[in-house]
Amino acid sequence: MQDQVVSALAELFSRYQRLAGLPLIDYDPEFSSPAELLPAQQGRVGWRPWLKPEADAFDNVAHALDMQVHPDLSALFGRYYAGHVPGCFKGLFLTLLQPWNERDFARLQENQIAHQLMMTKLKLPASWFIATTANEQQLVTLANDSGEVWLEQLGKGRIGVLAPSLVQFLHRLEPGEKALAQSC
Repeated sequence: MQDQVVSALAELFSRYQRLAGLPLIDYDPEFSSPAELLPAQQGRVGWRPWLKPEADAFDNVAHALDMQVHPDLSALFGRYYAGHVPGCFKGLFLTLLQPWNERDFARLQENQIAHQLMMTKLKLPASWFIATTANEQQLVTLANDSGEVWLEQLGKGRIGVLAPSLVQFLHRLEPGEKALAQSC
């Protein structure tokens, strides 16, 4: 399933670039990425997803939390450095998160641990955030037990299933700022 997630993510990046052209991100010379396409212009830099020579995993997260981590999490965040991808899924405006560089990947792992500790404290099912939404109180998450993609309310848990798998979620996600500007 991990290879399918990586393929679906690569296809999503391709669709995003076809729709949006060259995606831009604010340029920070202190926070560079192999995904950057320099030179920066007017404080912004273009980016393309950069396939890592070796995949990163969430083994250290699993060890820190003493639990198994759904393998799709590593497939989603461990293969590329890229900018975040805005889009729409069944009328829900969201931003699919991606690590920008090695330091950002480490921060993502730390934030995932903090999220999981909060879920445990609240006695909610284990999940991993994968996207933000326009509503700051909601997150798109990957259910650790099933691999389903859910919409969750912060501090309250699952609202509803969005897709039965991460692969299906990525295939149905409509990428690009234009998707956000129009109703989807």
